[in-house]
Amino acid sequence: MEPKESWSCDLCGGRLFVFDWERKIRVWTPGQSSSMGVQRALWLNDGQNLFRDEDSFGGASWGVAGTAAHLIGCGAIPEIIIVGIDHTGRNRTYDYLSSPPTGWDAPWGDGMRGDMWDAPGGGVDAYLESVISLLPWAERRFGVSAKPEHRYFGGSSFGGICALYMAMKYPGLWDGVLVESPSFWAGEGRYLSDVKAHASPWPRRMYLAMGEFEYTGFRGTERPGSLECDAYLRDTAAECAGHLFFSGTALAFLLERGGKHNERDWGRRLPGALRWLLGAPTEGQDFWTRPAPLKPGPFELFVRRSWLKLAEKQRFQVHLGFNGWALQVQRCDLLAACVEEEPQAVLAALAPRRDELQRDPWARACLAVHSG
Repeated sequence: MEPKESWSCDLCGGRLFVFDWERKIRVWTPGQSSSMGVQRALWLNDGQNLFRDEDSFGGASWGVAGTAAHLIGCGAIPEIIIVGIDHTGRNRTYDYLSSPPTGWDAPWGDGMRGDMWDAPGGGVDAYLESVISLLPWAERRFGVSAKPEHRYFGGSSFGGICALYMAMKYPGLWDGVLVESPSFWAGEGRYLSDVKAHASPWPRRMYLAMGEFEYTGFRGTERPGSLECDAYLRDTAAECAGHLFFSGTALAFLLERGGKHNERDWGRRLPGALRWLLGAPTEGQDFWTRPAPLKPGPFELFVRRSWLKLAEKQRFQVHLGFNGWALQVQRCDLLAACVEEEPQAVLAALAPRRDELQRDPWARACLAVHSG
């Protein structure tokens, strides 16, 4: 059964279409019509939370239409259609997770999410297949491209776990995947384990973000262990980012100071996510490594000269750290070099301490460039 149009309205200089299907489908187009000919489409879970505050959980939406319209209008991203797929209430966890979430049976306190003990799970494979079955419909109805390089997928919370599963199971169908505040507490840690067990491939680009106060910002600090819950979610997000970084996908990872677990915060971070996933590509890469993806041990970093805008006799130094700068920072001058891959590059030969990487195979690199 194909989605059947129910109603539509003007929204943020474009038009929002709502379709009835096995669940509601909401589609925002950047023009006043169906915008036939727009190539790209971003598919997002929890469609009722995306566009209008009156439809959203908690009374605040992501404001996706306004953000996309602004970025398109100023030329930061190309035109794109946003497809929101509604969740189905109590069965939301069934659709988004590979197993029941259960509560949070952690060493610092049982039942941190007691409302989840009997929530269902296990239907994510069927849900992903139903989403993929809609791709030909969107191509016919809105004229979006059938090329994977024009498709993007994403979600938040349980929907963020679902987005990670989509990236692992169908990496060739999506150019980029957006993952906001994934609920790594659920399933007694199995969801992060699943990510770490998946080496490659991944979609070409990934965006991952987590707030500083994911638990206490939503449920307060009264429960014993609530601050530890915040720390656990931050740490698991960083561990996930480390795995993605070393797996070769182009990754943007944000740990937002003060960030919480709600639609308002996800919407506030959306401009950066869209710029990363959809921004007009430059010719080649601004920096790259050899070997790529990175492996424990010494490696070389190449930086495009035009990106640094080197002046005559100006010296640049790269500072390289691991695990959020927690390990000893390495410093090295960027030296002019001519390499086969890019004649106009500068080179930094970096040799991080091998024992540090061997102790922590999930170490992730941090990079800063300073002029001098």
